[in-house]
Amino acid sequence: MLRSALPLPERPKAPRSDVCLFGTGTPSIAESFRRRDLPGVMKDAGCGTLRALVLDARSPDDFFRAQELLRTLYDDPRRPRRLLQPSRVIALVANGDVQAAFALGRYGIAGVLEERALGELDLRLTRILGTSLYPAPLTVPKLAPPRPTRLGPRAENELPTVTIGYRHAPETLDALARYLRVLREHKSECTVFADVAELIDVMVREGLTCQTNLAAKAGATHTGQFIGSFEFYRELRRTRYGRIPDHPRAEIAMDVFVAVDEILHEVLHLLFLSNQLRAGIEPTSTLFAEELSLTWWQAVIHNLVFPDWLADQHILEINDDFLLSEPNAAKRGFWKIGTVFERYAAYPWVPYVIGRLPERASYIGERADLAHVIDAYRGKPEAAFLLSGPVERLTIPVAFDGYPKVPGALRVGAATASAA
Repeated sequence: MLRSALPLPERPKAPRSDVCLFGTGTPSIAESFRRRDLPGVMKDAGCGTLRALVLDARSPDDFFRAQELLRTLYDDPRRPRRLLQPSRVIALVANGDVQAAFALGRYGIAGVLEERALGELDLRLTRILGTSLYPAPLTVPKLAPPRPTRLGPRAENELPTVTIGYRHAPETLDALARYLRVLREHKSECTVFADVAELIDVMVREGLTCQTNLAAKAGATHTGQFIGSFEFYRELRRTRYGRIPDHPRAEIAMDVFVAVDEILHEVLHLLFLSNQLRAGIEPTSTLFAEELSLTWWQAVIHNLVFPDWLADQHILEINDDFLLSEPNAAKRGFWKIGTVFERYAAYPWVPYVIGRLPERASYIGERADLAHVIDAYRGKPEAAFLLSGPVERLTIPVAFDGYPKVPGALRVGAATASAA
C-alpha cells in the first residue's frame, strides 16, 4: 500500500519527431523539439518527416543562419521542388526587430513571433500541424525579367549545372552608370580604368557574376531577382564599412555603395585573371598578394568617382577584416600560388567577357604603395603573421607601368580629415 501510494517520477517528454528547431532556442523549446543544423533540416525535409520548422533568429548569428537556411530552401534554383512549404515555418525574432521580421517574412513563412510572444508558439504549431492542406506554390513574378543562363563546367560523371544571371537593383544600376561615366572620362590616365569600365558594362548588361555567394544573397522582389540583399549589406555597413561615413550630400546610399563595391571587387579579380589568360603571364604570386593589391585599386577607383568623400585611409582598410586575420588566411588558402578567380576560368562566359578587352602586355599590377603598406604593418600586431614569412608572399612580380596619380591623403596611416 505504501509503495503504491508514492508518486511515480514524471518521465521527461521526448522531443517531437515531426517538428525541429533551427538555432539556439530557449531551454523549454530546446527540450520540446529536436535541434537540427542546415544539412539536418534539408535531410528531414527531403524525407518528408518534417511537418513544421521553428527558426530561432533572435541573436545576430542565429539571424544570419536563419536567412541562409531560407535561401537554401526557397531561393536555390537547383531545387525547383520545395521540400518544405514556407507555410510550415515559424520564426522567432528579438522584441522590436522589425528588420529581421521583414527579412524573414518575405519568404512567405507562416509567421514571425517576437520573444515576448513565445507563449503563442504552441498554438501556432498546433494550427500548422492540424491541417494537411498546402497552399498553391508561389510562382516567379510575371513581371520578372528573363535571366540569362549558361552551362557551367562539370565532370563527365556529373549532371550539367546552369549559371543563372541576376540583375541589379535600380539604385545599384544608377550608381554603376556613374562609375562607368567617370572611369571612361579618365581612361587615358590608366588602362585599368578603361578595362574596369568595359568589364562592368558587359557583365551588368548580360547579368553575369562569378560569385555564386552573391547569387545566394539575392533578394526576390516583384520586379525580379537582385544580386545581393540590402539586409545583408546593412550588416556589412556596421562592420566592414563602419569607419566610412555616409555621403555628406546623400548622393549614394551606403547599401548601394556596398553593392557597387562587391561588383568592383569581382571585376578587378577578372583583370588579374586576364594577366594569366590574355597576357599569358604565368602567376607566381600568392592569392593573398592579389587580394592585398586589389584593395588598393578598389580604393583608387572609389576615390576617382567620389574624390571629396572617399579620400583617406579608411577606404583602403575595407578588406582588413579578412586580410588581417591569420586563421582566415589559412582557411581560404591565401598562401597558394595562382589567381583568385582561376577556378572560374573554365566558365564558358569568362573567356567571352575578358575577350572584350584590348590586347595588352599586362592588365593590372601590384599596389603602388606596397612598400609603405609593409612598413605600416610593422606597427600592427594583427599583421605580424604577414611579416613572419618572406616578403615575396605579398608581392606581384608583373611588369605594369600604367599607374594613375593618387592623392597624398589616400594612403595607409595618413591623417584623416576628421583627425586633422
